[in-house]
Amino acid sequence: MNIKAKKAKVQLLSKKSVINVLSQDEIKKKVQVIEQELKASTWRELETNGKFEKKDKLSFISDEMLIVGCDIGSETHYIRAIDTRGRELSKGAFEFSNSSEGFASAKAWVLNLAAKNDKKQIVLGLEPTGHYWFAIAAWMVSNGISVVIANLVKDGNYGMPYLPEDIYADMRRLSMFRDQLTETFRNIWTLLERLMELLHWRC
Repeated sequence: MNIKAKKAKVQLLSKKSVINVLSQDEIKKKVQVIEQELKASTWRELETNGKFEKKDKLSFISDEMLIVGCDIGSETHYIRAIDTRGRELSKGAFEFSNSSEGFASAKAWVLNLAAKNDKKQIVLGLEPTGHYWFAIAAWMVSNGISVVIANLVKDGNYGMPYLPEDIYADMRRLSMFRDQLTETFRNIWTLLERLMELLHWRC
């Protein structure tokens, strides 16, 4: 690498590090703006004539909203985040305790994701597991995050996987076994070719 190329590479790395620092500052500013504008919507605000119908539920979810799903536990909860197209925005589940400190850390986590993905509001979906969801639901609503109950299976909003039975199950197993054998023979053949090359090279 010549001197000019080295200099250009150093300048590029310097620019990247500055951008990263600035982006962190921008994220903090966005988090502050989002937190100030957070508004938890309730059933009473959204219902029409005592009903909150599916069309109203769909219109409530906008592209500017971060959708967070929560797996409720007695002591520990886990959350993940997606956008309105179902694309996961979190790189994995975030674990937090069933306490006010845990709820605060979860809020900070979702605010950071919202800022990074240009989302302005947050909705938390959860299944009502016993009474363990009461505390987190009340805390989130009081802190500007909308909470919805996601009884997907109970409400019939689910899909069934296709599981082959009888002869079709046997055919599927045979097909998988054939693929495994083919892969095994391919690996053996590759090893034999390498062995022949090695023997030829030594001779």
